[in-house]
Amino acid sequence: MKPTKYTFNETNKIDLGTKVIYKYPTPTNDFDIAKMVIKGRSPEESSKFLLEHVCQFVMLVTRGSGKVFTEAEVFEVTVDDVIFIPTECIFAVEGDFEYITVDLPAFYPEQSEEVTS
Repeated sequence: MKPTKYTFNETNKIDLGTKVIYKYPTPTNDFDIAKMVIKGRSPEESSKFLLEHVCQFVMLVTRGSGKVFTEAEVFEVTVDDVIFIPTECIFAVEGDFEYITVDLPAFYPEQSEEVTS
C-alpha cells in the first residue's frame, strides 16, 4: 500500500434526508472515513436509534452544534468535540452540525440496524 490522496469530489454521497454521508474511498477494509452533515435528527423518529454490530467509531465535530444520544447519556456537542461510540452501542444524532467519522473496521450497511428504544 502507498500514500494516497482523496478529494471531496471522490466521495460517495449517501442522502438519508436529515443526514447526508460523504464517504471517502479507502485502500483497506481496516477503517474508513466519512463526513456527515446533520440537519434534524437521524434516525428521524425519536424512538429509533442506530446500532453498529461490527464497527466502532469516533466523531469529530467540525461545524455547528447538536446532541448525540446513546444508551447511557446525551452529549451536547459543538466544534472540536470528539465522541467515541463503541460496538453494540445504540446512538442517534440531532442538530445542525457536521462531523468527521472514522470507523474501525470499515463500515458496511449489513452490520448496522435501526432499533427502537
